[in-house]
Amino acid sequence: MSFSLVIIFLLNNFIFAALSQTEISEKVKLEDRIISSTFKALAKIFISTLDINKLKKNNIKRLNNMNEDKFKKQYARVYQTLKDYPLLLVRYDVTENMTRDALIEKIKSLDKRQMYEMADSVPDKVIANQFKQYLNKKRQELQNGIANQINQLWGKIIEKAK
Repeated sequence: MSFSLVIIFLLNNFIFAALSQTEISEKVKLEDRIISSTFKALAKIFISTLDINKLKKNNIKRLNNMNEDKFKKQYARVYQTLKDYPLLLVRYDVTENMTRDALIEKIKSLDKRQMYEMADSVPDKVIANQFKQYLNKKRQELQNGIANQINQLWGKIIEKAK
């Protein structure tokens, strides 16, 4: 009889643990969705207010003024980020070894509708993770700053006590 109670107790705990994990997972998904929705909305507001022709003109000018080595280095760095978004790469035919001329042509053909689609195509989890990393970095900087201030204050107190 007591063996059955132990089994029932263990099964009960296992079910509650699984349920809690599901609830936690749903909470994380909701949190990620809230964060990403906020940033996507802000991106769309930004897109709606910008002068797209001026933006395209300035970026094309910047690309034309770069020497080939600088272009390749900067494009490689941008591509490293973009490769995590396969939908974007396929939809806009972005390749790892794209030439400057091909990129300029893509910029020339870009419109606001496409920019809205780009903002929407970034996965919620990616935006949320980037935001959380940023917050953690700032939190760490703040904690280090506070710790330094406390140490300086403590040093002054000890100096005055001597």
